[in-house]
Amino acid sequence: MNIIQGIVRGMVWFVLVGTIAGCDSGSSSTIPSSPSVSLTPVKTVTLTTDAEGGSARPEVIATDSRVYAVYLGHLSGGMSTKSFDVKVYDAGLASVVSTTTIVPPSVAYGAATDIRIARDGLYVYSFYETSTTTTTYLHGAKYVLNDSFDLVARASEPIASSVPVFQAVEGDEVLNDPAPLVGPDSVFVITRLMSSIAMSGNTIYRVREFNKDTLARIRQFDLDLSSIADGRGRVTSLLFWNNAIYMALATTVSDQGVNDQNLMTDDGALCDIILIKMTTNWTFNPQTDVRTISAEADDRENYITGLRTDGTYFYMTYKQAVGGPPTGEQRSVIKIFDMDFNLVHKETVMSTPWGAGGGEIRPSLEVYGTGIYSGQSTGMSIGSGNGQISMYQMH
Repeated sequence: MNIIQGIVRGMVWFVLVGTIAGCDSGSSSTIPSSPSVSLTPVKTVTLTTDAEGGSARPEVIATDSRVYAVYLGHLSGGMSTKSFDVKVYDAGLASVVSTTTIVPPSVAYGAATDIRIARDGLYVYSFYETSTTTTTYLHGAKYVLNDSFDLVARASEPIASSVPVFQAVEGDEVLNDPAPLVGPDSVFVITRLMSSIAMSGNTIYRVREFNKDTLARIRQFDLDLSSIADGRGRVTSLLFWNNAIYMALATTVSDQGVNDQNLMTDDGALCDIILIKMTTNWTFNPQTDVRTISAEADDRENYITGLRTDGTYFYMTYKQAVGGPPTGEQRSVIKIFDMDFNLVHKETVMSTPWGAGGGEIRPSLEVYGTGIYSGQSTGMSIGSGNGQISMYQMH
């Protein structure tokens, strides 16, 4: 369904404490008059060794005593070996407590490709894509946060199927990098519909809702954001906080690079990041509930795979691509905002040359207490490298 079809772009965000930013008037959260935020590197650990087959795209969850990394593993053997694994560390990332394979390669559904997770208390919801040479599949599962990462529920197999992303045409559902959202009574997964990356493309996401306990499907609908964003829907991240849904997504701001064969990915056009604040019914006012939160010049700001809040700040991680192949660079970025979404800190976690095959920056984000964790891919292609986790202390 098209929630806001036909409304002219060019919005103004009226930032009011307790209304737009979502703060209650009696909240203990305060907006610093002179924000002073910094991140001190604490430790970076390499997730796997070459003997383990390499790894990529780790998602991270932290607790008082543990750090969980959920990642794409066993890359070196190709489609026949790729799996989704979990490595559990002690809180200081000093030692590995356990390692578990949660999704092995499957004859029916192929090899692991992309996974995203969302935490809810003692549980974690994972939505992930597997792929054969001709078909991709979307799956969902719920696990308990213990050292064995026990499975407690699974969605009906599969949730959806489609063609591989590079074979998709206008209107096909794209299942890679599915975005999870945990609400108070249910859990959602958000995928995208293929369109042109040019400014004329349609920005449409597909939303599926599930029962929190059993992962039984409740409903499905399309969220058409074409009247407030340009270009196809890219990888997004969502957050439920203070009775509202926050959604960060990239919007194309220039057609520069659209027809360059080296840029035929989500990095193929200049883009900025917008934020939408929605009601629990997925509705919003485009004049008051949409704003640009990241708009650096002459770059591509996309692949938004972490949106968090601790009640005092909002946090976001994304991929920033500057220049272009073979001389460009891709960076993993963390940005910290006050409760009005004013930027108070930017941290570049890592960067990689943007080579002929395209960089493989794939960041993730976890915020727990004063600890900030970022999961990173490290290889120039999905078949190489050993993922890593970078830990920072916030001051």
